[in-house]
Amino acid sequence: MLNDQLSPVKPVGETKIYDYDPDLSSHPVPPHLHAIPDQSETRVDGYLVRFELLLNKVFRSLMMLTCLALAALMFAQVVMRYVLESPFSGIEEVSILLAVWVYFLGMGYATREREHIHGGIVSLVVKDQQKVAYIRFIGSLICMIAACVFGYFAYKYALKEITRGRVSTNMRWPRGFWSASMIVGFAMMIGYFLLETINEYRGLRKTARQRKQSSNQPLSQPVNQTPPQQPKHQLDSQEA
Repeated sequence: MLNDQLSPVKPVGETKIYDYDPDLSSHPVPPHLHAIPDQSETRVDGYLVRFELLLNKVFRSLMMLTCLALAALMFAQVVMRYVLESPFSGIEEVSILLAVWVYFLGMGYATREREHIHGGIVSLVVKDQQKVAYIRFIGSLICMIAACVFGYFAYKYALKEITRGRVSTNMRWPRGFWSASMIVGFAMMIGYFLLETINEYRGLRKTARQRKQSSNQPLSQPVNQTPPQQPKHQLDSQEA
């Protein structure tokens, strides 16, 4: 019993659960868990990856600028309200405009980095890595379909706001500026979920191809470890 108490506890990372969680496991993150592939297989993939990297820089710059502008507006509103005692209600409209753009741009960026909220129940229940890959592929496909459905309704709402010419109360800006953020955010989500689904499908095909090749390879003949038998007349001479 004393040896059982003093035996080292096996860390969680050594268990073969294929959860790919850096906080719970030491397994490396496979490429198919990222929306953007690390290596392009064709020339067209290379062009698309370069174009996506350019878009990613643009979206990250927009998120950074909107966050800084939102913080500056909040600081200016506090100074005007409590120091100068002359608040400007238009700042609240502009702050909401910046906040929704930060939210929907961040929604698309989180989809690219796969940083959205997810559970790890599947990796704890299913122990086979190939089955986990199939489940992740189906989950990505369902997420893309759901993003298409919600994006469609967001597009209809934004289009109605733009065509009717609605404006804000204080600044008199077109409300399409607010609604356009939903179109951009859902378009980013759909695009990245599509790339993610394609990458996981390619990973499944590659794994299936490797398994098929390994199963078709002929088994090597086992080496005979039995020592050669000596002739009977040599044994008789040795005994004599």
